[in-house]
Amino acid sequence: MAMRLGVRCVILLTAVMSCLHGTSAHGGDFEVFSRNEMIDVMVRVRATQFLQRATFGPTQDEIDAMTMRMRQIGVTAAAEEWIDDQFAMEPTSHVATARAMMAADGWAENEDGVNITRYRDHAWWHIAITAPDQLKQRIAWALIQICVISNQGAGFNNRGLDNNQNADWLGLSNYYDMLLENSDDTYREVLGDVTYSPVMGTYLSHLRNKKGDPSKGVFPDENYAREIMQLFSIGLYEMDSDGQLKVDAEGNDIPTYDNETIKAFARLFTGLTFAGSRTITNGRRDLHNPMMMFDGSHDQDPKTLLNGVTLPANPNGVADINAGLDNLYAHPNVAPFISRLLIQRLVRSNPSRAYLGRVAAVFNDNGQGVKGDMKAVIKAILLDRECWNSIRVSRSRRPVRIIVRPTGTERSRLAEPVVMYAGFLRRFSSPEPDGWYRLPALDYNWVQAPYRSPSVFNFYLPDFQPAGPITAYQASSRIPNGSIYAPEFQLFDAVVANRMANRIRGDVADANADYTAVNNEKAGRHDVDLPMDFSVEETLGEDPVGLAKHLDMTLCAGTMTNEFREALVDALQQETNVEQRTRGAILSVLMSPAGMIVE
Repeated sequence: MAMRLGVRCVILLTAVMSCLHGTSAHGGDFEVFSRNEMIDVMVRVRATQFLQRATFGPTQDEIDAMTMRMRQIGVTAAAEEWIDDQFAMEPTSHVATARAMMAADGWAENEDGVNITRYRDHAWWHIAITAPDQLKQRIAWALIQICVISNQGAGFNNRGLDNNQNADWLGLSNYYDMLLENSDDTYREVLGDVTYSPVMGTYLSHLRNKKGDPSKGVFPDENYAREIMQLFSIGLYEMDSDGQLKVDAEGNDIPTYDNETIKAFARLFTGLTFAGSRTITNGRRDLHNPMMMFDGSHDQDPKTLLNGVTLPANPNGVADINAGLDNLYAHPNVAPFISRLLIQRLVRSNPSRAYLGRVAAVFNDNGQGVKGDMKAVIKAILLDRECWNSIRVSRSRRPVRIIVRPTGTERSRLAEPVVMYAGFLRRFSSPEPDGWYRLPALDYNWVQAPYRSPSVFNFYLPDFQPAGPITAYQASSRIPNGSIYAPEFQLFDAVVANRMANRIRGDVADANADYTAVNNEKAGRHDVDLPMDFSVEETLGEDPVGLAKHLDMTLCAGTMTNEFREALVDALQQETNVEQRTRGAILSVLMSPAGMIVE
């Protein structure tokens, strides 16, 4: 018990304070005793580094397999092969998984009195932890933080069934599946599917949006028109392909659109309503099928959109909207704006101008004349040379050792809470006896949870800067616009840090993650227990140095500082109980800067 409490204090001091005021800046050294061990350490760092970005957190088996394959055919070749294999997989459906879990428990999707909507969360966590198509799932998680929807309001938690016997509350899972299918489409298809989604139409109110009547002071809703430009495609200000903002003759940022553009796009997004409706306002709610068009309710007049392009009068509302989306997609901001957001979600908070420019170039043309090819863009993001350069790996001859050095604040990011915890469970946990992971949303632990964004602006802003040294940090000339950002720190305050530490402390100390999935009169009480498997680590428990090295390689991609590792080894040597020593080590590493900052 003393060991656990001591580790908890270390967590609060090192993980919270160090993460808030810096990153693991120096990395550590690995003593090696053979050429084979030297190569294994160097390649294993790369395997872990790559999989931390491309999955919800790598398992030991995945790291071992990637290390072996990288040794066989080379680091980049193995990573590209893995990406190709991932894109070849069928996506694991969230709707189908939720239904399978409900069926296993004997409930219908419109069941009353059992908190049936929890299966939306159960399915998300189960898939994040177990699904083989990890890359597609990570891309979908990135896309839903760009084209944001939320369960807040709008009837998204209703248990009612539509004409096809689909429950309203599963509409959000259907939206997620749509983005999952989009993971290897083009971004133009993303914009089209999002625009016609009844979930987005409900959330941003362009569903049942009718053409205006200026003589009566009636105008179309502008909500979606504004957000599809500001958040889903081009951003607020014009930029070069490398993310550098353009300025006018007076040195001012140049807006990408104005209020007249918003009004024109608002007129464009009219006439859409639920599939199967008799009129634009008369039809049963359907959150599972794309919206349909009522041309008579669509504004058919000419519209001047971006870059002065005017769409002619068009009685065909679908054709008109598609032409408008093409106009939006043709804007030069789309490539750098969306590329930057994807890089932030997968790799680092502050892509350099060169890195962003290379990815944007692939976004604009995949080599075959296709713009926005998601597969090509994701490859460009995950295989770019700067991805690997965020960790420098070198050799020293006397003594023979491998030196691992993160290359600085500009090349890292804080792991977001949901991904951090999913990675912990993927690495150590086992499901319930029937094979399911019935986790609740867990937003009470760390604010962030699937389908629970507080607004269309996501859980954090891409340009968020926490108070402290980062606001005064002098960015290098590599970084566009001279400032660096740390989006995830908008969530990670002292309260969230403490809650996360307590959650993981309890899971590790008890070797069991426990939750209450449901507790009411009809469903009864279902307590979930997910046993933790620390057997690999416990075999190293007699060797604190070896245990620390193993955890560094597995959880931190080798970026633990020598100072932290030495302090950890000293603390572990004072604990004689191997079980407590092992669990204390795991907890300390998970909540250390090296465990929470992704290099």
